[in-house]
Amino acid sequence: MTSFTLGPISVQIENTPVTIIDSPARGLEDVSGTAHSPASFSSLDGWLGRFGFFEFDGVEKPIGKFYWHKDPVHEPYDRLERAGTISLAVEGGRWVAPLRALKKDGKPYSTLNRVSDEELDHLAGRDFREFASSLGDVEFGRYGDFVPSAGKTVANGLGMAVPARQVGPLVAMIAVTRPMALVKRFGEDG
Repeated sequence: MTSFTLGPISVQIENTPVTIIDSPARGLEDVSGTAHSPASFSSLDGWLGRFGFFEFDGVEKPIGKFYWHKDPVHEPYDRLERAGTISLAVEGGRWVAPLRALKKDGKPYSTLNRVSDEELDHLAGRDFREFASSLGDVEFGRYGDFVPSAGKTVANGLGMAVPARQVGPLVAMIAVTRPMALVKRFGEDG
């Protein structure tokens, strides 16, 4: 088991797989999905959530999602029920993720937006690349270089790649770009 703390957010990555029945994406039927190393998230203000990178039956791409929250889910964490999901690309035995964070950017609620290294460092409260690298093998770069077929909305943004099923650096990214971005009210300060 691996654990770390970022400000008020604590995370534990478990070694026991979890299987759920859920829809891997809007409009798709519910199927079985397994996360081999799910993570538990908690905060000093009482929020508790569980997250996993699920490999769903019949779906090529692993889907990272919060699959459980302790009721009641109060602000700002309620946004994670809809906006905390990520679809990973699979390229050359690696899982590849675009680096995007929940940010208030012209809407009354946070949406996923591209981020810079400086913004990631601000959200993490430390050097993000060093932090993520301390949790496993990870490579950072332009997302489109990792995933040549990437669409233009994500191709020129930052991305990260890890060996398939090595979730430590990916969970660090989720912690920084989802709950920490919400707690720090990313985008509201200018």
